Amino acid sequence: MRVARGLQLQALAELPRNARNSILMEPLWAVFGTVVIYYAPLYMRSVGLSSTQIGLLGSVTLALSFLFQAVAAPITNRVGRKRTTLIGDLISWTIPMFVWATAHSFAAFALAAALSASGRIVAVSWSLLLIEDVEEWQRARVFGIINLIVTVCGLLTPLVGLVIAQHGVTDTMRGFYALGGVGMTIMFLWRNAITDETKSGVAAMEQHRELGLMDSVRHALTMVAGMRGHPGLISMAVFYLITIFIEQLSLFQILFLQETLHFSAQTLSFVPFVGAFVTVLLYWVGLPRLSRLPVARTLVVTRTLGLIGAVLLLLVPAGNIPVMLAVVGLLVGSTFLTQTYRDAALFGRLPKDGTADLYSAVQTLTLLCSIPAAGIAGAIFAVSPHSLFVLIAALCVLLLLLAVWLARRETAGRRAVASGD
Repeated sequence: MRVARGLQLQALAELPRNARNSILMEPLWAVFGTVVIYYAPLYMRSVGLSSTQIGLLGSVTLALSFLFQAVAAPITNRVGRKRTTLIGDLISWTIPMFVWATAHSFAAFALAAALSASGRIVAVSWSLLLIEDVEEWQRARVFGIINLIVTVCGLLTPLVGLVIAQHGVTDTMRGFYALGGVGMTIMFLWRNAITDETKSGVAAMEQHRELGLMDSVRHALTMVAGMRGHPGLISMAVFYLITIFIEQLSLFQILFLQETLHFSAQTLSFVPFVGAFVTVLLYWVGLPRLSRLPVARTLVVTRTLGLIGAVLLLLVPAGNIPVMLAVVGLLVGSTFLTQTYRDAALFGRLPKDGTADLYSAVQTLTLLCSIPAAGIAGAIFAVSPHSLFVLIAALCVLLLLLAVWLARRETAGRRAVASGD
């Protein structure tokens, strides 16, 4: 154990300052974020929101996120990765946490959703702050560690589940939201103090300093128009888009398990525990082996697992806890691997000049196409919960086919380079 811990600390020490310190700070966000995100649908249901309203909130959040995403790159370039991340996190997490803690109506949740949507700006600035100064060969490992931390912090959910069993969903989550608001604020300020602006961020601030906001937006659009000039970027963007769309549809998974398959809230609190175990196992055993494969071929493996999990979820017997936990563990594992290699593959196709603009462009396209996802999910779930997860399985088939196509294209590209040499 001591040897493993020493190797981990040594691995972190080899990373640039921003990546190392962001990783060290991530648990202070994840211990709150993972719990509130996981229980959010149950919490909204407990205060009286319908499936349609919950789905509508998801679509409203995505629609507003699209607007914020449109100015994410210009703001990040003008203000800087570091400062944008601090201000954005305070607006998109600290304030909404306290609104959620006291919410009684759809209007209150809508207000929190609007504030939370501004986090799309932070999604760009924080990702760049984390990864821009990291060597390309280390990026998959950095994303893997971040995803691992977030998943492992889900181990808290059984403890919260015990409190829920004692005091109910509403009272427990109100207290946890309030506590999270305080804890996250401390984390945001602390992380800001121990990170630096990236080299690319400094250059971008210099470049955009004399530009007005609309000039920065036009500059970003010019960069977006050149996406076709970067091999594989559009295909990778489509892959990214479909994965996010599936994640939005899966918002109702916890309600499906509780209301359709009749698992209690306390039983469901062990789902993240199983997910954390699977993620740790994959991080230590799976990632070293998968890292030997080309990235696109790795995506084929991860999406094969995702498709198997999506089909098996439809076959879980009502009330059968071991089968349910095994299937959900498989789904969590495939999601962890997909996110890790998807993000690394995407950044691998982005040029150093205009990284913020093109990364934001992919996010913007994704949000635009995903706006109706949660609303569609809510409407389908209200009529036929199983039909929603049949749709998810069908999209997993499409995603696997795209992964196979990307892998073939990557292999053909390698052969062309080899023959050219």
